[in-house]
Amino acid sequence: MRKILNVDGMNCNHCIDKIKKFISDCEGVEFIKIDLDAKTLEVEIDSESRLESVVEAVEDAGFLVK
Repeated sequence: MRKILNVDGMNCNHCIDKIKKFISDCEGVEFIKIDLDAKTLEVEIDSESRLESVVEAVEDAGFLVK
């Protein structure tokens, strides 16, 4: 299942690396793509129930998911 999330606060490659690091610790994440210009995060997760942990990971990294 692929989801696209809007993420506020991303402005450089360091932000991308930080988000990827936090998300990579989440179970069930199979794909991560971040578009800095569009301020979006695209993730593929193995089930809808994993989405909450991805959102929490992004917020723990210091960003806001809309």
